[in-house]
Amino acid sequence: MKRSPILLAALLTLAACTGKAPKQGALIEGRATGLDPAEKIVAILFHYEGKTGEGLLSDTLRDGHFSFRLDSLSGENYYGITLIHFDGDRMVKVVNDGPEIYLEPGAYVRIKGEGRYFRNARISSPVKDQQLRDRFMSKMSQEDWKALQDVMARRDAIVRETYNQGVSPERRDSLRKIAQELLAEGNKISDRLSQQKLKLLETEEIGAYALHQLNAQAVNVSYGKTENREAVLALYERLSDEQKASPDGMEILNYVNPVKTLSIGDSLPPYAYVDKNGKTVQIDEFRGRWVLLDFWSRGCGPCIKAVPELGAVSKEFQDKLAVVSISLDRENTWKEASAEHGIFWNDWNDPKGSAGSVRVFGTTGIPTFVILTPEGTIHQVLVGYGEGVLRNAIRKALDN
Repeated sequence: MKRSPILLAALLTLAACTGKAPKQGALIEGRATGLDPAEKIVAILFHYEGKTGEGLLSDTLRDGHFSFRLDSLSGENYYGITLIHFDGDRMVKVVNDGPEIYLEPGAYVRIKGEGRYFRNARISSPVKDQQLRDRFMSKMSQEDWKALQDVMARRDAIVRETYNQGVSPERRDSLRKIAQELLAEGNKISDRLSQQKLKLLETEEIGAYALHQLNAQAVNVSYGKTENREAVLALYERLSDEQKASPDGMEILNYVNPVKTLSIGDSLPPYAYVDKNGKTVQIDEFRGRWVLLDFWSRGCGPCIKAVPELGAVSKEFQDKLAVVSISLDRENTWKEASAEHGIFWNDWNDPKGSAGSVRVFGTTGIPTFVILTPEGTIHQVLVGYGEGVLRNAIRKALDN
């Protein structure tokens, strides 16, 4: 979900609201050029709360044009647009994971760019956060951004081919090797862009986009880019007290602080979580029973697919096992998702999100499932979801 096109600085002055945007909402009009008119391309508008994106609206492109009208806005002002190629109702591929959009009531936003490089689209907007974001991005290397989009598009095509049933094992192995090489090439370009961002963050005004980018750099530190830790900490000190106290600001500090990775047999520290009543809760209250921890997010497809099985095992093994789902989302998103998917078992939230306790298990993806013994030690860690895997793992644990 990293969307960072380069915008022409001159467009920052062309933000007069000439469109008929709703007073409490916003109007977005866009055009993506250079796409095959015979293909069905759909633009999807996402709204982000923290790192969780929810699809709000979609519009099928007509001669490259699309539009979104929001009658009201709520939550964070952070949005994004993704272009997707469909064959009927079947998604073929993501054409481009396009630019970040910042909205405020009454905003009329115009976007135009080449579909292949839609991250680099030109944006006209009256919103200050958008203007700060566009000024920031205009100072970065357009060539690097386009090169990254080219490399990742080639890799996506290679990966899709590996799923073709008619591909021989030898060809599939060759394709996987090429995909790994392209990923390594993309990572090198991403590293160059990261260094550009860190340099710009030293002088650019810290608006919503810059805060998001600093948060992303802190995430990279937590994933092993420790050489950037001091730079991120120095930039963190540039933040205002209000920015440091924001969810993004608090996450930055948590991400750059190293954690000790736990192993099988280690005891889980007494982390503090929050239940839906706002009460502070801890895993220790289940001491004497087996525990299945489920770290999840609303924006994670496999996390949501696991919900029915989590509900089933919570009933099937209720005498011996406590199932605890721990959301990594922000409070409103967590509560909405819990209600939507009918989570009736222990339903908690980690206030530190993905910068919190889930990091100690050494995983880089969700869902992350952790089975704890009745003594509170780690028995097994599972990443990802496949139907029946949880039930089988729990049965084996209880049979030991």
